[in-house]
Amino acid sequence: MKKLWILLLVVILGAIGYVYFSPSFERIKPTIKIYTNGYTNFQKPIKIEIKDQSGIRSYQVIAKGNGFEEVIAKSANPDLGKDVILNVKLPKIDTKNIQLKVIATDKSDWHFFRGNMAKKSVVLTVDTTPPNTVIINNSYAIGRGGSAAVVVQVTDKHLKNAYILVNNKYKFKLIPFVKKGYYVALIAWPFNENSFDANLVAVDYAGNKSIAHIPLYWRTGGIYKFHIKKITISDNFIQNIAKNILIKMGMKVPNNPIAIFKMENETLRKIDEKNISKITSKVYEKNIINNFYIKKFDPLPGSVEEAGFMDLRHYYYKGKIISTAVHKGIDLAKIEHAKVYASNPGRVVAEKYEGIYGNTLFIYHGLGLYSSYSHLSEFLVKPTQEVRAGEVIARTGSTGAVFGDHLHFGIYIQGVFVNPLEWMDPNWIKLNILDIIYDAKRTILK
Repeated sequence: MKKLWILLLVVILGAIGYVYFSPSFERIKPTIKIYTNGYTNFQKPIKIEIKDQSGIRSYQVIAKGNGFEEVIAKSANPDLGKDVILNVKLPKIDTKNIQLKVIATDKSDWHFFRGNMAKKSVVLTVDTTPPNTVIINNSYAIGRGGSAAVVVQVTDKHLKNAYILVNNKYKFKLIPFVKKGYYVALIAWPFNENSFDANLVAVDYAGNKSIAHIPLYWRTGGIYKFHIKKITISDNFIQNIAKNILIKMGMKVPNNPIAIFKMENETLRKIDEKNISKITSKVYEKNIINNFYIKKFDPLPGSVEEAGFMDLRHYYYKGKIISTAVHKGIDLAKIEHAKVYASNPGRVVAEKYEGIYGNTLFIYHGLGLYSSYSHLSEFLVKPTQEVRAGEVIARTGSTGAVFGDHLHFGIYIQGVFVNPLEWMDPNWIKLNILDIIYDAKRTILK
C-alpha cells in the first residue's frame, strides 16, 4: 500500500512538473500593440499587432462609442501563427471619442487548455474637420532664385504641423506671429527649379489636411537674368590651390590635373554646399514674434562686384572645357584684407573653413534668414556672439578656391541660397518683405 502511495505521489509530481515546465503550458500572455497617436478621422485604418510565442488561438477587436458597440474584426483559427497584423477600419460613428478594445488568446494549454488571454484598449479622439487655413498677406511676385514673405492663419484644435511647401518638395517652417494661430515665413524659389508653386499645408493629428495656394506672380529680367562666364584654369592654380584644398579637407588627391580640378570644383563643392545648407536650415524662433526688421546688406562698402549671382561658369584647361559650376552668391572686391561689416544685427551661428569657400562666417538674422561671408583672412567675432549693425566682423582674404583677395557674399533662407541683390536693395526689401509683414500685422490686430 505504501509503495502505491509513493508511486501515486511520483505520478502527481511528474504531472505537475510536466505542466510547469512544458512549453505547451507556457503562461505568458500575448502582447498587443495598437499603433495610434490617439486620434482618428475614420479614413486611415488602425494597425494592430498581436504576438505570442506559442501562437495565437483567437482574437476580437471591438469598437465602442456613443451607445454603439460592435465586433469589427475577429478570428478563431488555430493556424493564425505567432504574429498577427491587422489593419482595422473603424466604423463611422457620430461621437467625439471611440474606444477600441482588443482581446487575444494564445494556443497555450494553460488555464485548463483555454490559453492565456490578453486585453488592451485605447480611446481615440474623433476629428473629421480639416484645419482652417487663410492667407493673410504675401509678396506680389517672386523671381527665380528670389525671396518672398508670407503671413498666414492656421487654426485647428488638434493641429500637428503647418508649413509652406514650394514645388511639392521644399518645406519652409512657419514662425508664430503677433497672435496665436498666426504665422510668418520667408520663402524662396530655388534656382534649380524652372517653375514655382507655393502652398500653405496644414495637417492635424487625426490626419486631416488643408492646402491653400499662395498667389505669387513670376518675375523675369533684370537681376533675374543670369550670365555665362569663361574661366581659364592654369597648372599653377591646380597644383597650388585646388590640390592644397583637397589635402586640407582630407580627400584623396588624384594624379591627373584635370581630375584634381574636377574633384575640387564638383565633388568638394557638393560637400561644401550640403554642409552650408545644413548650417543655414535651422529656424531659431520658438515663441511668438511681434516684429521683423531688416535693412539693406552692404558688407563691403565701396567695393566692386566681380562676379554675379548664379553666373554659369565654364572652366577651361589648355583650351578645352573641363568643368562647370553655378556661382551661388556675389563676389565683392576692394583692397586686400578689407573690413567686412555686419549690415544687420544677428547671431553668429558658425565660422569654419569650408573647402572651396575657405574661411566662412554665418550670421542668423531671424525668420530663417542667414548671411554668409567667405574667403576670409580673419574672423573678428565668435560663434553664439550677438553682432550689431555696423560692427566689423571679419577681413577679406583669398582662402579657398580663389584667384585673389575678395569677399564671396551669400544669403540663405532655411537652407536655400537666394539672390543677394534683392537683400542689398532697400526698396525691394521695403516693398516685398517689410510692407507685407507690417500690413499683415495691422490686419491681424484690427
